[in-house]
Amino acid sequence: MFKNIKKIVAAGIAYSLLMISQNIAAFEVTGESFDAEFQITSWTATNNDSTITSEGVVGEGFGKVYLTHNFRSRFGDNTQGDFDGQVRSINNDGVMVMATLQGIWKREGKIVSMYTLDTFSDAGMIYAEGKVDLVEGTLKFKAFEF
Repeated sequence: MFKNIKKIVAAGIAYSLLMISQNIAAFEVTGESFDAEFQITSWTATNNDSTITSEGVVGEGFGKVYLTHNFRSRFGDNTQGDFDGQVRSINNDGVMVMATLQGIWKREGKIVSMYTLDTFSDAGMIYAEGKVDLVEGTLKFKAFEF
């Protein structure tokens, strides 16, 4: 009887995970957005962490943007985790804005998917979804201001 209960519980958990994964795949952010693309300038690694710095130009509003992401692996798995980081941007008018970065990541092969929620020193906030190509050395985000 105990084996049957374990099978029923396992089946229930599997079904729940299937439903959750379908709901996650259905999540989509809409609204006005802008693209932001960066080139990796350095990658420093330790046993469980990596720090990637990158830079790029993001329109006239942000100008030249410098990013630092500190990636942490969780649960002994090098395919997922969380990150934090910093942004510094300066536009052609000399206006500098700083930001904190925080989010989660998941790696599949050479591609890291990132989901980040950022707070800026000018009181702005951004949610962004991005892809890092570890071989090409690029970061490409779709960002949503709110």
